[in-house]
Amino acid sequence: MKLKLRAAAKLNLTLDVTAKREDGYHELKSIMQAVSLFETIIIEENISGIITITCDLPGVPCDKSNIAAKCAAAYYEAAGIQNKGLHIDIQKHIPMQAGLAGGSADGAAVLYGLNHIYKKFNDQELVTLAASIGADIPFCLMGGTALAEGIGEKLTPLEFIPECTFVIIKPDIGISTAQAYGAVDKFGMNSSPSTDVMLRLMSSAEKIASFLHNDFEAALNIPQIYEACSKLNKCSGCLGAQMTGSGSAVFGIFENENDAKIAEERLFKEYPFVKAVKPCKFGVEITKA
Repeated sequence: MKLKLRAAAKLNLTLDVTAKREDGYHELKSIMQAVSLFETIIIEENISGIITITCDLPGVPCDKSNIAAKCAAAYYEAAGIQNKGLHIDIQKHIPMQAGLAGGSADGAAVLYGLNHIYKKFNDQELVTLAASIGADIPFCLMGGTALAEGIGEKLTPLEFIPECTFVIIKPDIGISTAQAYGAVDKFGMNSSPSTDVMLRLMSSAEKIASFLHNDFEAALNIPQIYEACSKLNKCSGCLGAQMTGSGSAVFGIFENENDAKIAEERLFKEYPFVKAVKPCKFGVEITKA
């Protein structure tokens, strides 16, 4: 069976790193938002007995280290399905090392697609399986607006955010997740209650913008990040800007879509990636069977 899917990027409206566990993982509280920047993933089973990957972007690992391949292997093992071959084709639209969960979105699409075929797991079981592979994959399955806790696997759906448009910038630098958490460990855990405050004040784009927060941003202290946020904040109609996830992408929030489009056009001349996007209510969807 062949499926074509699309999977949404995510933004962190807040990100509080609250503790480091004995197993090396970090506890966090974050309000996550899916947005209309999509990967396209095509999966097709075959009789080869192996999992193969192709991708249209050079530099993406096309072997078993790819998170999409890990998700496929984990699904087959958990479902007790043997000797199945699967080809995964990834058409990249989400920048790498950006904190936008592009790799996790790819993995979520594979899990969603395989479960559509085999129907072995309910939603919670699929989320549990996803969490065993990567912290952002559970949210990438769910989409919409959600509170993420634990290492990201404990998800509470929230009311969809008010009408707004985000402008995403990816500066010409990359930040690995390991680099970001290493910086937080050196910087120290922040006791900021930003997520708890935001949960009470999400009635408008302006209020959301007032309480944007990301612990990684201060810990990393990278000039290109601050510069990109500053340029967004100087755009007419931008209510606030910050880094998303472990970076290096930043986003600005606009109440007026036309203001966002003008900012996108202006900043496109300065950065390798600039995109105006809307909040998205899903994480993964099938576009063609």
